Amino acid sequence: MKKFISKKEYINYFIGLFFSFIILFFSVFLIKLKIFNKNLSYFLIIFFSIVQLIIHFSIFLHIKDAKSSEYYNIFVVMFSLIIIFIIFFGSRSIMLSLHNKIMISEI
Repeated sequence: MKKFISKKEYINYFIGLFFSFIILFFSVFLIKLKIFNKNLSYFLIIFFSIVQLIIHFSIFLHIKDAKSSEYYNIFVVMFSLIIIFIIFFGSRSIMLSLHNKIMISEI
């Protein structure tokens, strides 16, 4: 038996997608145009990333739903944090490795 998405959920997904794109574009243009100083830009990027996490947890992962069990909520949050950890530190290690290889070849 297939469960179809109701119109209300469909609209919520599009609203979440819209806000995610808006936050993404603000973050990219904030860094690209260098509107603010470095410290304020870092703070705003961290703020936008926290807002992005809240949007994803509430709209796409349904953490706020009272229908879902606490075990499901904890599992989803832990899985998301593991994926974020892998992506962040994996990207960081790749960039540091590339930086070291480029800097050695310039000597």
